[in-house]
Amino acid sequence: MVKVKFYGGTEEVGNVRITLQYQGKTLCLDYGIKQNAEDEATAFPIVDYVVVSHGHLDHVGNLGYASRLNKETRFVGTATTKRLSKYQLEDILKIEKRKQLENPQLKPNPRSFTKEDIENVNQNWIPIDYNDSLKLGEFEVKLLNAGHIPGSSIIETRCGDKRVVYTGDINLEGNLHREFPDLEKLAKNPDVLIIESTYGDRIRDGINKEEALFLNYVREALDKGKNIFIPAFAIERIQRVGSLLDKLQPEFPEYSFYIVSPSYMKIKDLAYRGVNFPNLKEQVTLPDGYKGSKSVVVSTSGFCNGGFSKKVLKEVIDNKNYTLIIPSGFLPNDSPIKTALETGYVEFSNRGVKSKKVVRADIKQVSLSAHSDMNGLIKIVETVCPDKKTDVYLVHGEPASQSHLKQMLEARGYNVKIPKKYDTIEY
Repeated sequence: MVKVKFYGGTEEVGNVRITLQYQGKTLCLDYGIKQNAEDEATAFPIVDYVVVSHGHLDHVGNLGYASRLNKETRFVGTATTKRLSKYQLEDILKIEKRKQLENPQLKPNPRSFTKEDIENVNQNWIPIDYNDSLKLGEFEVKLLNAGHIPGSSIIETRCGDKRVVYTGDINLEGNLHREFPDLEKLAKNPDVLIIESTYGDRIRDGINKEEALFLNYVREALDKGKNIFIPAFAIERIQRVGSLLDKLQPEFPEYSFYIVSPSYMKIKDLAYRGVNFPNLKEQVTLPDGYKGSKSVVVSTSGFCNGGFSKKVLKEVIDNKNYTLIIPSGFLPNDSPIKTALETGYVEFSNRGVKSKKVVRADIKQVSLSAHSDMNGLIKIVETVCPDKKTDVYLVHGEPASQSHLKQMLEARGYNVKIPKKYDTIEY
């Protein structure tokens, strides 16, 4: 008997923590974080193993805390995911320290961890290559390429005669390294399929058309003499945006094109060796006077909740000579960009003092996503579960997205469930 319990990633994007209990041991699928949110302590189980799908923060952001809870925990993932996870955890520490210095009255994060915890994660990490199997006590784990970002994995876990497949974040269109999901190498018809549902209610035109739309927006703004600001994530999104802008820059030699992100500068050496943009200026700080010169600035974080993008947004959102291009189809509710699109203003806070700015810049949105859309997710389910007897669980998606995908799959004869936090199932 294997017991599956959902501690996070339920009816929300990110924050994934799903445990499998078998023969007295507990294995967790991801141990993520949801920024700007607090979970109760019971949402963070003490586990023997964490198998990590990929190095995005919402899947690895609490690995340090998992190690703090149990220093004997073993971590499993690809070598690339190991490198990215270490960087992400170190970055969280820097951010936490900065917040505390800026606001000494701020309550410490109850799920904080230390450099020693990060080092313990690193020392206790077992790297595994795609298509290889690994025994973890009574569990047997196999990783297959998920096509999301470098190192991303589909996780297949065997517990005796039961099989649980977790897609992690998955992209049938592949990543910049031209890596695609290895669905055909999965044993078909598992007992449980746990699949992400970020874009469960949307159909995209395909990455080539989305990239063409992105370039169209850039050209349109530059032809009008406007400056451009593009918030993007350091892993995969900046690289995709950068590859497009690098080819475009020679058409607009009067403009300076910048990537401004310490995160990107570090991560590109961890996962994107050989991906270079000779026509772009890569910097760890914002260029002097960029607002007064002809410029295209790409910066982190992707949702403008922090990093340089939050600073730039505050400075340019009310400037009619700017165009903001959002290279993400999904925006969380706490993103200032989503507020700007829906209300026409953005509220900022500085040391507790709040202020509003009216949106005067143009805002364009295009989906350069590393996730499969609804049709892709349906294809994944149909490929992995052709006999339609598998129980399909939807995670990593907002309620509307999950509800729509559930209806579409049920119409095709699948047994689909949307788990809530702490729901437990046994097989």
